[in-house]
Amino acid sequence: MTVIDFDDFTENPKMEDVNKGVSLLHRTAPDVVVAIGGGSVMDMAKLIRHYAHCDIRLLAIPTTAGTGAESTQFAVCYIDGVKHSISDASILPDSVILYPPFTYNNSRYLTSCTGFDALAQAIEAYWNINATVESDEYAVEAIERIYSLLNKDTLSPEDRTNLLIGANGAGKAINITRTTVPHALSYVLTSKYGYPHGHAVALTFPFFLRLNLEGGIDSYRGNYYDRYVEKMNRLRSLLNIDSDAFAAMKSYINKLGLGFDENRDFDDTVVSRGINLERAKNSPMAIDEDLIMAAVQSIRE
Repeated sequence: MTVIDFDDFTENPKMEDVNKGVSLLHRTAPDVVVAIGGGSVMDMAKLIRHYAHCDIRLLAIPTTAGTGAESTQFAVCYIDGVKHSISDASILPDSVILYPPFTYNNSRYLTSCTGFDALAQAIEAYWNINATVESDEYAVEAIERIYSLLNKDTLSPEDRTNLLIGANGAGKAINITRTTVPHALSYVLTSKYGYPHGHAVALTFPFFLRLNLEGGIDSYRGNYYDRYVEKMNRLRSLLNIDSDAFAAMKSYINKLGLGFDENRDFDDTVVSRGINLERAKNSPMAIDEDLIMAAVQSIRE
């Protein structure tokens, strides 16, 4: 058996690197593509298979807990410096292997970034206007597995296993619902200011958690507001939040090391204008320019 490695790409997949992978795949005609790594590796393998337009199996083995990319039909790709989310049913891997020991030696910061990304995915799926009974089940299980473990000082092998399973479930949840505003605002924070994806999502998450827990019926964009209120009350319970949601989540992300970095360049206007409106439209509360600017400004609070 011949194994051909491909690692000639950057942390955040670029289209020109995808094209290299597509060329390699066409030249070598492998029997299967195996993706072993974090979210960028998953996305690169998914994109290569997608753009190669060939019928080849894709096996995903994540080494972070994580992006949930092994369970979604989406892949991030930077095209001319702009971050895009490519979506197609053919992008979803055919098989997944969850092997927790691959995550045992991940650093605290990497664990925080990828773990919070998974937690945010689960929560965003839960409050999403596209939520279903199935996505809610995946989301709640993911929140229960991830939230209380992620900020522990020391993670046992059992904890790592739960984080990996939780991240996989969060991926399954957003594969149904897609994400909402915290993810929509994260793209420019990564592309312009270098925040890793999970860290970028965390920065505005306290603002939108408070907004969606406390938002009234006049701003609600979904159906069955009473049912939504019931879900948000359950979310408060899952997150053990009984008062100020903004302060509670801000404290949580700061403990994870995912707070605002005063040493990085930062422009409120650039960030607010960089929102991915496709993701924002899945949010349960009405969004306008003033609210987006308030969310961006809240990052420094």
